[in-house]
Amino acid sequence: MNRQGGPLSRKRFLAGSAALLGGGALAAALPRMAQAHETGDPPSDVDVLNYALTLEHLEYAFYRDGLRRFDEQDFRSSNIFRGSGNRLRKTVYENFERIREHEDTHVDTLISVIESLGGEPVPEATYNFRTTAFTSVERFVSVAQLLENTGVSAYDGAIAHIEAAALLTAGATIATVEARHASYLNLLNGDVPFPSAFDEAVAPREICRTVDGAFIVSAPTPYGPYESLGALCARLPNTPTP
Repeated sequence: MNRQGGPLSRKRFLAGSAALLGGGALAAALPRMAQAHETGDPPSDVDVLNYALTLEHLEYAFYRDGLRRFDEQDFRSSNIFRGSGNRLRKTVYENFERIREHEDTHVDTLISVIESLGGEPVPEATYNFRTTAFTSVERFVSVAQLLENTGVSAYDGAIAHIEAAALLTAGATIATVEARHASYLNLLNGDVPFPSAFDEAVAPREICRTVDGAFIVSAPTPYGPYESLGALCARLPNTPTP
């Protein structure tokens, strides 16, 4: 789906970023990626991208399943939007659909980029949303705010660990979209859309372990190229900067 030229344009750009790594650059990167798995070296770009894919799988599943649970009338009837004005209120469901499509595009793009780098993408896990987020529209919108703000901190904490310049740019273009989502959801929840001059970068390992305990019920074993999701988390940096 291409609304206002957005998601598909981003997908083409991100896929193109991976293509830029062709030839000598990709040939040089692949041995390093393989070695990282064999020697316990710092995580490869594929490891960091699979971490991002883990989060994007989670976010997409959240919106996909949530918008099956709640329809447009449920949103319009929700008290959370009372006093927000007709213009804002009547576009909320459409905007949630747009966010869902963004997350779906992020998933597809990360899978494509990881495969183009010779890596194996991680699969979708099993999540617990029914008791944590799907009890009401109000709760759904509140958890969406938490996930999107977590996503911003996650990308901020991971991007410095990516080595390939083209992938740095690709990751940044996803991070800024996640920030737009977070600002919109802050506004819907009655909070300041942009509360501070800087966002907090959180270490990838901390984010990975947090979502594994809070939302992920189980993950396939093996988890893509890893023995388990825990094994991927253990490979990730425990600081937001190298």
